[in-house]
Amino acid sequence: MARKVAIVLLNWNQEELTAACLRSLRGVDYADLQVILVDNGSRPGSLDAIEAEFPQVTLIRHERNLGFTGGNNAGLRRALADGADYMMLLNNDTEVAP
Repeated sequence: MARKVAIVLLNWNQEELTAACLRSLRGVDYADLQVILVDNGSRPGSLDAIEAEFPQVTLIRHERNLGFTGGNNAGLRRALADGADYMMLLNNDTEVAP
């Protein structure tokens, strides 16, 4: 039985890097994968293109920057609430192989 895996990404005003990371995650063929993007108070409207291109991504927006720990903890809490068995923190400047 496949276990649910959640990948948590943190973004702060780095839409291009984050979009490249999300594009690479599209190639992952694991059946029960949730991607959670936590935005740490980026400029207004900066994630509109990401939200349009990646509607399958769970997006958590914060009005202020919670820092590395606070942002990742928000994503981990969401992953647990959504029933993730495993969670992975991934830097938004990473591009993964399938």
